[in-house]
Amino acid sequence: MTVALRIVLIFVALAFLIEVFRLVSAGKLQLKYSLLWMLLSVVLIICAIFPGIVYFFSDLLGFQTPSNFVYLVSIIGLLGICLSLTVIVSWQARDIRKLIQEVTLMQDSLERKAKHQQQEKEQSDPKIRD
Repeated sequence: MTVALRIVLIFVALAFLIEVFRLVSAGKLQLKYSLLWMLLSVVLIICAIFPGIVYFFSDLLGFQTPSNFVYLVSIIGLLGICLSLTVIVSWQARDIRKLIQEVTLMQDSLERKAKHQQQEKEQSDPKIRD
């Protein structure tokens, strides 16, 4: 890995890390979801500073080139992110459905109370009936 490529990787990873921090501080990204992206940036910085790590693991696992190892790890990482996002979306869909049901029940209850109060008011005040 050339020095220029390593510098570019470090710059991109730092820019990405700064953007994640900015999104968290602006309240657009929750901290628990940002940890994965922060970890990814730190790993990228470590691999750019110490490229021997990638070569060591690719040789250890029997890959012909380190780029094949990086591609495989990247694909596995992306699949993991997709799975975690799918789980989050599923939980949120369940929670939204539950909230919709609760709001509907509350609206129905309020409408019944308002109708009941209107009927009581009409019965107690004969002028309203006329």
